[in-house]
Amino acid sequence: MQVRVARLVRALCLALLTAACSAVVGTPDPAALPRTSRVYVVERDWHTEIGLRAEDMDGPLATIRDRFLGVRTVLIGFGDRHYLTRRQPGFSDMLIAALPGPGALLVTGLRTTPAEAFGAADVVEMAVSGAGLLRISGFLWHAFETDGNGRPRPLGDGPYPGSLFYASGDTYALTHTCNTWTAEALQVGGTDVRAAGVLLASQVMARARATAQ
Repeated sequence: MQVRVARLVRALCLALLTAACSAVVGTPDPAALPRTSRVYVVERDWHTEIGLRAEDMDGPLATIRDRFLGVRTVLIGFGDRHYLTRRQPGFSDMLIAALPGPGALLVTGLRTTPAEAFGAADVVEMAVSGAGLLRISGFLWHAFETDGNGRPRPLGDGPYPGSLFYASGDTYALTHTCNTWTAEALQVGGTDVRAAGVLLASQVMARARATAQ
């Protein structure tokens, strides 16, 4: 246990030193570009997710949407595969999650809006351009690990009705958390949200609210 704690401390120090770095490239869309599409940023305690209207999920992402017939909104969140898929994660799972490892995606279908499901205080609705929505959709799709036939690889049922786990090809680390990933999606989408330095849910939500206003 002492060895694991020491490794966790070293990983935390590394995260603080490198959190300002981000490999994602994306600049804000021009102010004059119409922003007629919508995406949602949802906070669930320490975790954030991206939400898309089901009607906007075209192309490859439609294969994900179609697993949730009759839904109005689809949420996608990233996390450490070992920790995220554990039914009752403990301290040892937290230690393992502190080290770089394979990621997973939690996909949730809602028959309502995120604000109605989780409360308006925990949701930011953001306007994006049509091109920005396409880039966000591409970012989300490429986060899914696919099989030899190009189909997303499911890991099993999620923690509550209407949710599923999928394997992700992205790596989870203290320098690339679920919240970093959410901010990256928003940055790719041409919003003013920057992913550099983001580790916590509060950081994502603060930047999303500032941009939405």
